Amino acid sequence: MSRSSVSARALGRSYGTERVLTLLVGLLALVGGCVVLLVSLGVFGSFRAQRAVLDPLAMDWLGRQPANLVRIVVIVAGLALFAGGLWWFVRSLRPEPRPDFVLDSTPGRELTVTGAAIAAAVQSDAEQVAGVTKARVRSVGDSAQPALRLSLWLRQGTDVRRVWEELDSSVLARARESLEVRTLPTAIRLELDAEDGQRVR
Repeated sequence: MSRSSVSARALGRSYGTERVLTLLVGLLALVGGCVVLLVSLGVFGSFRAQRAVLDPLAMDWLGRQPANLVRIVVIVAGLALFAGGLWWFVRSLRPEPRPDFVLDSTPGRELTVTGAAIAAAVQSDAEQVAGVTKARVRSVGDSAQPALRLSLWLRQGTDVRRVWEELDSSVLARARESLEVRTLPTAIRLELDAEDGQRVR
C-alpha cells in the first residue's frame, strides 16, 4: 500500500476516531458520576458515604495553602477542562470536510472543481469497471491536500487484481488528468457480495 493511500485513509479515519473517543470519554464520565452518586447515597455503606472524596493527605495539603489560591487554581482548571471538552465535542460532531479542487488560482481566471462533482465523476467511471456493482466516492482532506476514498462492491467471482489495475490505469488516471495533478491520494476499499463478507483494503 502506498503512502498516498495510507494518508487518504488516515484523513478519513481521524473523524471516526474522534467520535469514538468522545463516546468513550462520555461513557466513562457517566459511569464515574453514577458511582459517585451511589456512594454518596450510601448504597455501598454509610462509612464510604461519609468519607471525603479526596485523599486525607491531599485534604491536609490543600488546608495548608492560601484559600484564595486554591479557589483560583480550581476555577481555572475547571474552566480549562470545560472549554477543552466543549471544543473536542463540537469538533467531533462537525461534518467531515469535502474539499474542492483548485485547478487555477490566477486572479480573474479562477477555476475550482467542487468535491461533490469530482466524486460523482469518479463514481460514475468506477461503476463502469467490469465486476463492480456499486461505488461510493468521497473527497476528503482539505483544500491544501485533497484526497479520495473509494468503496466498491464487487460481484462474486470478480478478479480483484484486474479491478485494482483498471481502477489505477483508467479511473484514477482519468481523474488525475482532469484535475491536472501528478498524484491524487486515494484509499480504496473493495468489498465482495454479502454472502462472503470479505473485504480487501
